[in-house]
Amino acid sequence: MQPPYDGEKLDRLMSEAGVDLVLANSRENVRYLCGGYYFHFHERFTSMGRGQYMALAGIPRGDAGKSFLIGGTGEIGQAKDQNLWIPELIPSARYPAEAAADAANAIAGRGLGGGTIAVEENFLPAIAKDTLQRELPNATFVEALPILEELRAIKTPEEIDIYRRISQADAEAIREAFETAAPGATTRDVAHAVERGMTDRGLHFLWVFACAGTGMLRAPSEKVWEKGEVLHLDAGGSESDYLTDICRMGVRGEPTPLADELYKACLGTQDHVRAEIRAGAVCGDIYEKGTTYLKNTEHGAHGNFIIHGIGMVSHEQPYFGPGVERALEEGMVVSIETDIRHPEVGYVKVEDAVAVTADGYEPLGDLGREDWVVVD
Repeated sequence: MQPPYDGEKLDRLMSEAGVDLVLANSRENVRYLCGGYYFHFHERFTSMGRGQYMALAGIPRGDAGKSFLIGGTGEIGQAKDQNLWIPELIPSARYPAEAAADAANAIAGRGLGGGTIAVEENFLPAIAKDTLQRELPNATFVEALPILEELRAIKTPEEIDIYRRISQADAEAIREAFETAAPGATTRDVAHAVERGMTDRGLHFLWVFACAGTGMLRAPSEKVWEKGEVLHLDAGGSESDYLTDICRMGVRGEPTPLADELYKACLGTQDHVRAEIRAGAVCGDIYEKGTTYLKNTEHGAHGNFIIHGIGMVSHEQPYFGPGVERALEEGMVVSIETDIRHPEVGYVKVEDAVAVTADGYEPLGDLGREDWVVVD
């Protein structure tokens, strides 16, 4: 069975890095390498007993047929039901040290005990790393992040389809939460409505920043959304670990002229940057154009512009910033966000997602971005 990811690309990335085997343990990378498979019981929690569940996916360079997955003893049935492509599922105890020992045995059994192994050092528990080093004393361990980030950077048409669906669902849940917020509703009430809306649309709810009035508190609280106040809802959910991240603005009553100016400054920055998105556009140039446009608005002194890649991880490739020379490629997904924090109005923000195309971009979840959601 063929790997569900770009096997040639992974082999090339591993060869360039001098890596003999990638050993992934973060949920997003295990799921990606496994073609969407992840043990359902631990999809939303890992802690159990004296440790945590930890899957380990091992992919040898140039020999995907010898890939393996270290998993729990209870997931064999699910792996068969979902037709897991990885040839060998190795049942293990539920904890990191035991899983790492089984992974080390599998690596040695493939003749790579003295090879270079790429591991996710930012996610790998210390006891697992210690076990790997003890069981594979002749191996060299390096960071897997550059390889796995680059492997995931270009989304497939199927992944873009997921983004169309989840971004629209996110925007719909936010709009519904605005429109159903009764007088006297707190930001916590509105945040709960976003969560319900996401769940009803098949998303796993992850977070919502809710900020009403001029207090600048972005956490759901007992703050009542009062008449005349702006409210931003910046919310994210996921499907199969693909993340959506959208921010929209509401106002109870009509926005003041100043509030409207701030909104238009944010939206103008967003539109200016979106016009630059296309395959071949340089990330550093796009970042500079966004920051310069916002700075030159009347309210730029209170503003902040951010642009980042999004996928199975928030803030992943492509990266943006001063002097970044990387060019966008067709199939990348990008989040663009502009906010203005004004002491007389509050926290005004617009955040969008777009997919990069050959000659521009495809908007994802644009519902509600063009104007305030006005609530009585």
